[in-house]
Amino acid sequence: MPDRVIVEVDEDLIDLIPGFLTHKRADIDTIFEAVTRRDYAEIGRIAHRIKGEGGSYGFESMSEMARGMEQAVAVRDDRAVTTLARQMLSYLDRVEVVFQPSKE
Repeated sequence: MPDRVIVEVDEDLIDLIPGFLTHKRADIDTIFEAVTRRDYAEIGRIAHRIKGEGGSYGFESMSEMARGMEQAVAVRDDRAVTTLARQMLSYLDRVEVVFQPSKE
């Protein structure tokens, strides 16, 4: 298996992270479907949401990939969108969440 990606997340989010990661997989499936329809508006909406959510939850790499996807959508680059979606799936396959105590 490829190298694990360790992401440290505030323990206050422990109940939210499993659902978040499951929803991101579903979002990526939707992106693949949208590419086949050339539905750039849908891809752009999802990429924008992932960009914001990734940063909010501590998944900065996911936010960066989503930022790149937004740029690819702007120039209607299907290949780049597909490549970035595959990279996100790989990231999700390798991510290991480590919960850290809250910094209150």
